[in-house]
Amino acid sequence: MKQPVVSIITLNWNGKEYTKQCIESIAENTAREKYELIIVDNGSTDASIEMLEEMKRKKLVDTVILNSENRGFAGANNQGMKIAKGKYLFLLNNDTLLEKNWLENLCRTAESSGKIGILGTDLPSGENSNEGFGGGFIDDKGIARHSYRNEEGPAEQVGGAAFFIKRNVFEKIGFLDEGYNPIYFEESDYCARARKAGFEVWHTPKVRIIHFGSAIVKKQAGKWSFVTLNKNRVRFMLLHFSKTRLLKGFFWEFLRIIKNIFTLKAHWLFEAYLINLGNFPEIIEKRKRYAKGNLMVMP
Repeated sequence: MKQPVVSIITLNWNGKEYTKQCIESIAENTAREKYELIIVDNGSTDASIEMLEEMKRKKLVDTVILNSENRGFAGANNQGMKIAKGKYLFLLNNDTLLEKNWLENLCRTAESSGKIGILGTDLPSGENSNEGFGGGFIDDKGIARHSYRNEEGPAEQVGGAAFFIKRNVFEKIGFLDEGYNPIYFEESDYCARARKAGFEVWHTPKVRIIHFGSAIVKKQAGKWSFVTLNKNRVRFMLLHFSKTRLLKGFFWEFLRIIKNIFTLKAHWLFEAYLINLGNFPEIIEKRKRYAKGNLMVMP
């Protein structure tokens, strides 16, 4: 295959049926000569491997990377990004379905301005859903806020379920930050670094990608989800908030502690803080580099 227009990178972890459906959707709605499909399996135990081998024999998948353990969203996507050959890199959740002309429409918007570096799409939860996911932002509490809109244009960040990256962005800022492993806030961090590097993040409603909504993440709940989300939320704040905004964040964090004392989750919150405390030297080193314009992250 000559250099593909886009390298699609999709992760699988015990999501055999979703992944099979996604692969078939890509094949049905994308000219074969325009893409390469890289699947990274994160240590599945549900017969996914046999399905992926069959898909590769049918030439619906170009490369399958098999991990013996779950390397998380950032770690596994970085494996795919490292070998990707396309002009664009497209991180696509396995619980998604593509529609016709998705690639042409994304490329058209991406090339409409040299400033555009990352594109996000509408992510309705079903084929009959009219709710189009738009751009989003991180508020002073470190919480991701999402808007729903129909116009195309810049945003602070876009959803990671369908994350379209120009190669020159990848060459400038590198890989996803594995400090956010196993999941949450990786795309927020990547968008923040891209914007600091001078690129624009855009949302386009011209492309709808059906997203069944964190199908695999829903298997995880309770303490694990709470600690992971808060660990990565605080990490993002420490890396990207200005000093003034951090002071606001600390105020809201104090209120969060009080609230979680009453919900009996304060000990979980402190566990998230302790993880970041252990990573504090690495976080400070990155914050200093980012302030100097060195936004490159290596796996």
